[in-house]
Amino acid sequence: MWRCDRRSLVALPAMLLLAGACTSDSQARAVQEQLRLSNALDRVQQTDTSFAALLSSAFRGAAESVLPSVVFVSVEREIAGEMPAQIPDLFRRFFDFDAPAPETPVPPQIGSGSGFVFDDEGHIITNHHVVAEATRVDVRTFDGQEFEAEVVGSDPVTDIALLRVGAHGGELSRAPIGDSQSLLIGDWVIALGNPLGLDFTVTAGIVSARGRRLTGRQSAVESFIQTDAAINPGNSGGPLVDLSGRVVGINTAIAGSDRFVGYGFAVPMRLALEVVDDLLEYGYARRPRLGIRVSSVTAVDAEVYGLDRVRGAEVNTVDPDSPAEGRLEVGDVILELDGDPIETANDLTAGLRLRDPGEEVELVVQRDRRQQRIRVVLGEFEQEEAETRPVPGPDDAEELMGFRLQSLTPQLANQFGIERDSGLIITDVRPFSQAARAGVRAGQILLELNGEPVRSTSAFRDQAEGLEADDVVSLRVIDPEVGETIVNFRARRP
Repeated sequence: MWRCDRRSLVALPAMLLLAGACTSDSQARAVQEQLRLSNALDRVQQTDTSFAALLSSAFRGAAESVLPSVVFVSVEREIAGEMPAQIPDLFRRFFDFDAPAPETPVPPQIGSGSGFVFDDEGHIITNHHVVAEATRVDVRTFDGQEFEAEVVGSDPVTDIALLRVGAHGGELSRAPIGDSQSLLIGDWVIALGNPLGLDFTVTAGIVSARGRRLTGRQSAVESFIQTDAAINPGNSGGPLVDLSGRVVGINTAIAGSDRFVGYGFAVPMRLALEVVDDLLEYGYARRPRLGIRVSSVTAVDAEVYGLDRVRGAEVNTVDPDSPAEGRLEVGDVILELDGDPIETANDLTAGLRLRDPGEEVELVVQRDRRQQRIRVVLGEFEQEEAETRPVPGPDDAEELMGFRLQSLTPQLANQFGIERDSGLIITDVRPFSQAARAGVRAGQILLELNGEPVRSTSAFRDQAEGLEADDVVSLRVIDPEVGETIVNFRARRP
């Protein structure tokens, strides 16, 4: 078989002349194809890749700008009830038990998501559904620091929540904030977060659409940015970033199937900032009320109401005793809100959410095939009950450490099978605590706490009282099975 390389391709014209009539048609076509491939290779080598390099540089710069502010959010939720004992009651009579087996406590539900540092005071923005009903929230920063976070406030309507890490705020990198209103369909964006257990991941895509609704609920404030940047479980609460390295949205939802996770959706930053301001000032998100239900105008509606094109929000109902009563009528079509065009019903809902209760707004309304201006003072929806529960504080050193300590007695030594007659023994470990997860267990003899010998239970309490939640705890213990060992964990509240 004839082999071809670049040197042989260069010599092909001369070869063709020499071959003359001896070359068959099929051989000639093969040679021509080789020449075509050679020319194509030359063109590829001459392609200018400078634009691609600039785009890569923009992606890289945007990621480097925001990644240090991204956090991994870990959440614990208590589950009501108790876990059934391992041996069902039906079969207990076959085993030698003097008393019923104790109930086994149910482990807390563990969840995770993403967030980003918003300001120098340690506030972190994430999603409401990430921290809803949480009994404990912890965050881990890009550089590996770990803090317990407090839920400042949460809004289920917009799915925005605000956390705070208190005194540690000044140590954290703050994300640059951008203007989501400047985004256009087709703009490049990147999504940052912790999807599927893959910490601090960056994906890229474009803005596929704006102003998307997902649930169809009238009460929902939805005006999502749609993007094809890969967003997966765990991305929730992470930032959506433009190529200038500014946060323009909060990754919130995904749409897809088991085989394909399709489009992602992000809350626009402009809307998120309104909610955050309310949570900081009032502790809840205030919702301005106009008192109407609307739907997007169809082609038939536009013809009926004499509109120049299909646009606007049609008023379907007017609530009694609402700001709209006596000002708006069923059949009105709202075309503008304070000079901003209203193309769909969602534009009106999202636009109103950017206003404050008590603020006067000006509406341009199509009524009886003519436009008129109407001014309305917005009311306020009643505050929804908070769906987060405060985290209880520690009662004493044992609660903070996660285990109970007693002086060793002959009875305890016999109970745990320990051949010692003095020392301090760990008798109880709180299930699912940080101590338990690290390997602290009943029957271990405590020797040292953070490098200091522990000689009595009172000395243990004195040493432990100097610790705070999230402080590192290092125990030197004698384990009945492995001997002397060290167990390290963080002090945590129950």
